[in-house]
Amino acid sequence: MKNLIPVVFSTGLLFLQSTHACQVPVFRYALERWEADNYHALILHHDPLNTNQKDSLAILERAASPELGDGTNLKLHLLDLSFNLAIAPRWQSEASTFKPDDQARIVLYYPESTRIKEPFWTGGLNKENVERIVDSPLRQTITSELLAGTSNVWLLIQGGHESVDLQAETRLRGFLEQARIETKLPDGIIPLEKATQLRSGPDEGPIDMDDVLRSSVPLKIDFKTIAVSRDDPVEEIFLAMLLNHSPRMRSTKEEPIAIPVFGRGRVLEGMIGADMTLEHTRGASTYLCAACSCQVKDQNPGLDMLMSVKWSDHMLGSLIIEDRVLPPLEGIAELVDDPDIKNPTPKQPVRPSAQNDEEKGSIPISLVFTLSAITILILFSTFWVRKS
Repeated sequence: MKNLIPVVFSTGLLFLQSTHACQVPVFRYALERWEADNYHALILHHDPLNTNQKDSLAILERAASPELGDGTNLKLHLLDLSFNLAIAPRWQSEASTFKPDDQARIVLYYPESTRIKEPFWTGGLNKENVERIVDSPLRQTITSELLAGTSNVWLLIQGGHESVDLQAETRLRGFLEQARIETKLPDGIIPLEKATQLRSGPDEGPIDMDDVLRSSVPLKIDFKTIAVSRDDPVEEIFLAMLLNHSPRMRSTKEEPIAIPVFGRGRVLEGMIGADMTLEHTRGASTYLCAACSCQVKDQNPGLDMLMSVKWSDHMLGSLIIEDRVLPPLEGIAELVDDPDIKNPTPKQPVRPSAQNDEEKGSIPISLVFTLSAITILILFSTFWVRKS
């Protein structure tokens, strides 16, 4: 009879997981409920900035401003080395290489959640570079597709060999079409306008708000492929952003790479050359279109891109947003079974604030019910053991 106690705990844990199930697919959950991580732009200079440099800096300042900007997930740091100021540890390496007669410089860093300390791009402080940091034609196209309901946008970064690149694009399009036919949306997804209705039939009662959509973006299974030259000067900074966070992709110079983009510009590890197979494409597509489960964003695979989009303007409703976990998959790198790829250590989640004080102090009914059920089962098992 003592073996009953582990069963009680197992049953309770399973029940707790089931009460937090969510039917919204991963790509849609990420679009509606995950805020993109901030990139960091460091401005280094010694001499006073000239007029053109000041104008360029003003563009960055406006983009990084929460009030004045266009939703760019960017933080700006200005470091004037003509003053004897204490330099933050993260900037010390770059500042140590800056000479007094060097021109003002922009240094771009990945979000802190990546745990990558090295910059991924460095260039002069001028208008052309600033504009390409903030946005680019490819990112605008990706944004339009995601807000039009495209489940995943697949970027095919060409390797430079025309016949190989064309063959890879043809294969990828074919694989994605087959995956589109085979992939189905999870059952139980609820449009926002039906959030106040009650369930009927076997599930009669209030609906689960986790299953409610938060926008009017069309919900469908749809994949798009966009090919881009590795040597495109207009997309140089964006491509550096895509490739330099991964040792595999950074070291690949002449093979095509397929990278899926979803949510608010979040990307997974790319498939390189021969890894671009139907199995891997189907696996990634299934993962991104599956129903989500419960954990926080930063414990899931992916990297947010630097985008200039006010995503909140396209979302509806004022529901409290909670972080959730995706299915247990470590990105496409896991599909290709590459031991060199390691996920960054997740940071502690920061829960979004509730809408009012009453909501801040409230406990989900499902959690109360679950804990009560577990307590009753434990007490029952204890009583039964003593009686025996």
